[in-house]
Amino acid sequence: MEKLSKHQIAVLIIAVLALGMGTGLFVGSRLHEPTPNPVPQIVSDPSEADIAPTVPVSINVYVTGAVLHSAVYLLPEGSIVRDALAAAGGAANDADLIAINLAARLEDGEQVTVPVKSPDGASTVVSPTPSASNVRAKISINHGTLADLDTLPGIGPAKAQAILDYRAQHGLFKHLEDLQNVKGIGTKTYESLKSLITL
Repeated sequence: MEKLSKHQIAVLIIAVLALGMGTGLFVGSRLHEPTPNPVPQIVSDPSEADIAPTVPVSINVYVTGAVLHSAVYLLPEGSIVRDALAAAGGAANDADLIAINLAARLEDGEQVTVPVKSPDGASTVVSPTPSASNVRAKISINHGTLADLDTLPGIGPAKAQAILDYRAQHGLFKHLEDLQNVKGIGTKTYESLKSLITL
């Protein structure tokens, strides 16, 4: 192998250097290329998704008895008997408000029956005596429900229903004594009940 001349060696060195510089420029240009921006991702706020809108809770209450407008009323949860009375237009003139608890809290599906005063205008609340510690309000035979009438001694579900049927056929009782006209209720039963009932 013959030796390279000085001229050939110089040309070879220049070629190698040029090749190296070109490679470096190419690599450098790749390093300085702008990095593409990442696609933004929309992340929903879990705190907003988990929060459900607050819906006010209402209850249905049937208001009847000595009120201006007997009906089923939709009241806010937490309402008391006084609120139900106001929804029904207020108490009638003969309403016996002493016999009910106006501050009692109401529940959905509850019935509020406002009793009427006795014919002599006195309150239907029985005064406590030394022998009876419990105070019991009189039951209205004109406005009492099946459940109310069933609480009377000697009156079971059958006789309570008979009282309701009599009211539906003949209208409200005009006198307490008319209770004896109901089938199954005689003089003896009436005598035991007359101190516990009112019109």
